[in-house]
Amino acid sequence: MLLANAACRADAPPRDMSREEVARVLAGLPVTPGLWETRSVVTDAAGPNLPVEVRRRMIGPRPRVRHCVSAADAARPAAHFLATPAGRDCRFRDLALDGNRLAGTTVCPGPTGPVVTRMTGVYRPAHYMARLDIAHRLPDGAVLTLNVTSEGRRVGDCDDGQARPR
Repeated sequence: MLLANAACRADAPPRDMSREEVARVLAGLPVTPGLWETRSVVTDAAGPNLPVEVRRRMIGPRPRVRHCVSAADAARPAAHFLATPAGRDCRFRDLALDGNRLAGTTVCPGPTGPVVTRMTGVYRPAHYMARLDIAHRLPDGAVLTLNVTSEGRRVGDCDDGQARPR
């Protein structure tokens, strides 16, 4: 129902959500502590005058990422699943959780303009699958779009002291 309500407000101007609003949305998202592995694949890349060879190199799997989710982080999923790179001032918009389905938009500063990521996904305590549609403004003003699928799963327990991305 939340996702439907967000869609009905499509004519309203986008509004940045506060950290508290994001935390409230994600409060119902259970996360199992432990070692998590994320695999992502760029499924499409498009942009004006994007050379075919450059596009081919962009499409495909990315290196897997493993990180430990502590019990404290699992208790506050916003800190884990929506973490942004250090020093980035990303904003969240229209984030909604409906059962185990999460959707929303992030807007992060980029060197030539905002990078807008629209995300939809299905989240369970030990597994998630998401689709990201990313729009990145290039120096000439054109927009590069990327479609990415991402899957994460708990793959085991963490070693002592393994509480940050590796």
